[in-house]
Amino acid sequence: MQDVKISNLELFYDVLDESNNLLYEATKSNYFELIEMTADNILEGKVLSDVDESYVKKLKKIYKKLDNVDFSVEDIRKALQSIILRGFKEMRIPNGNTTPDTLGIFMSYLITKLTDKKEINVFDPMCGVGNLIFTISNYLDKKTSLYACDIDPWMTKLTKISADLMDTNVEIFMQDMMSLNLSNMDIVVSDIPTCLYENDKFFPYEAMLHMVDCLNDNGSMICIIQNDFFDYDKDQKFKKALLDKISIVGICELPDDMFKVGKPKSILVLQKKEIKDQCFMVKLPSFSNVIEFNDSLKLIESWFLKNK
Repeated sequence: MQDVKISNLELFYDVLDESNNLLYEATKSNYFELIEMTADNILEGKVLSDVDESYVKKLKKIYKKLDNVDFSVEDIRKALQSIILRGFKEMRIPNGNTTPDTLGIFMSYLITKLTDKKEINVFDPMCGVGNLIFTISNYLDKKTSLYACDIDPWMTKLTKISADLMDTNVEIFMQDMMSLNLSNMDIVVSDIPTCLYENDKFFPYEAMLHMVDCLNDNGSMICIIQNDFFDYDKDQKFKKALLDKISIVGICELPDDMFKVGKPKSILVLQKKEIKDQCFMVKLPSFSNVIEFNDSLKLIESWFLKNK
């Protein structure tokens, strides 16, 4: 029987999975620790894990499968995303998830509409495991300087692991994004978390206003928000404060089939410039419906052409 050729993505995933399984057998560590050990071994080109020699030999045999294979950054990112998602399930982390690839790819398209610059700074202030910012960077035909922040130690550690394995430079901050004062960002992207109140304040509103302050004078912000995002602004104070700083360029309501669990969401696009026309509003069809989705892109394209 002829062997079925597997893709580079599958190969990288299999190596991560086999290594994690063997290291668990040897150390009984938690899943994220296994990912960290596997990554360290691959990056150093030798087994650093404190395990018996019998395991060292088996691990070396696993990692040898990576020799002379030219992995793309997308091969590595997608394999890691699958491994990390499995980690969320294995460790029973509530709401453990990553931003879907399709949204990162679509947001990279929106960035090309918002700026002509060939070199840009991109910041994700609540990066999680970094999948959104890495997807955007990988699909942008621009030189990017990446900045990421998260308050969770393991999320920032997994972001660094992904960056190291992809050989992608990113400056990572492990702290509350509200205490981080970055400036001069061309693009801020964020998958805004589920509605939370902190100290009697609606956190997503506080976070968004703080993110605007990170932008330069022509900067743009693209956020994934729940469709009822503005409903919590009963006295319109947030909307006024937001529009005093930045203009709404458009709202893309995301396909219904993306949200079988949880509230439906939209992508909110903002920019620090005066918008003369009314913002564009698009209800996106399923990303798998190529014809209807292209029709939606034409509406967005025409708006940007008119408002150049």
